[in-house]
Amino acid sequence: MEKHNTKWFNVECVPECFTFSKEERPGDAPIPICNKIPVIDLGKSQKIETIKQLLQAGQEFGFFQVINHGIPESVTTQTMSTFEEFFNNMTDEEKVNVPTRKGWIFTGSEEEVKNGVHLWRDNIKHPCHPLEKCMQSWPDKPPTYKEVVGRYVTEIRKLSLTILELIGQGLGIERGYFDEESEVQLLSANNYPACPDPSLTLGILKHLDPSLITIIYQGNVSGLQVLVDGKWMWIDAVPNAFVVNIGNQLEIISNGMLRSVMHRAVTNSKEARTSIALFVNPTPNSIVEPAKVLLNDSNPPLYKSIIYKDFINASKAFGAHTDVIQNDA
Repeated sequence: MEKHNTKWFNVECVPECFTFSKEERPGDAPIPICNKIPVIDLGKSQKIETIKQLLQAGQEFGFFQVINHGIPESVTTQTMSTFEEFFNNMTDEEKVNVPTRKGWIFTGSEEEVKNGVHLWRDNIKHPCHPLEKCMQSWPDKPPTYKEVVGRYVTEIRKLSLTILELIGQGLGIERGYFDEESEVQLLSANNYPACPDPSLTLGILKHLDPSLITIIYQGNVSGLQVLVDGKWMWIDAVPNAFVVNIGNQLEIISNGMLRSVMHRAVTNSKEARTSIALFVNPTPNSIVEPAKVLLNDSNPPLYKSIIYKDFINASKAFGAHTDVIQNDA
């Protein structure tokens, strides 16, 4: 109990350094669940219907959820428990020493500053490709971290290829394109402790993802919000489902047919929330451009071609740690 009392979030009111401006904070107004964002059953035999649902969701919302995805619930449950143990048991001394380690990055609430205000979260990031090499540098505690998270990344890779292949078929892109041109490059896991006043704080500011797709597991606690028609809406926490959002690289490849949409993470006052996001990105040296099969006189390219690693480095897409992540990847 004494150890818990030293945690940064064990406060009765939100410190000023965590209080966002009125323009950025969630505020007190009720935010509805977006029931229009589809929950897509990947287990259906009618692939044509599944492809249609994926494309429609990508066009209208940039987000969808998937069920019957083939990943055992035991894998997601064990991975979530591993990250919860990681965040709960990490000591202050270990947090201070993390920057000297190679292979993963920890940012605590005292470091994670956006627009002069701290985010209400702790976060770990690390590269995942090539998996066997990257795993050697991952955290040693909990002792099962490398095994459990490595298995999870492997399962997400399979799921990402299924989703991208279906989307590719819908766009008319040649089969197997994403097998060669994508990788599960980066994992980002967040711990959002219970907050005494969620109306003032944010877990993550609104942003777009620099990925092809991002696959998120948020467990049974909602905290993800998406901008729909100019209004923030909740994405419901569906049991054993994955949230998938279109990244700006797939928007480019689809020549704007699929949309990368603003989203953010908020806090709640009742319980801590852990989320696990895996960024499925183009390979670093791949040229990202509108798929030629989609282009014609009436549908000219809307985006310029760019090498993915150049885009990441120029835009600092992964924040202050972009250079480290790119060098480790």
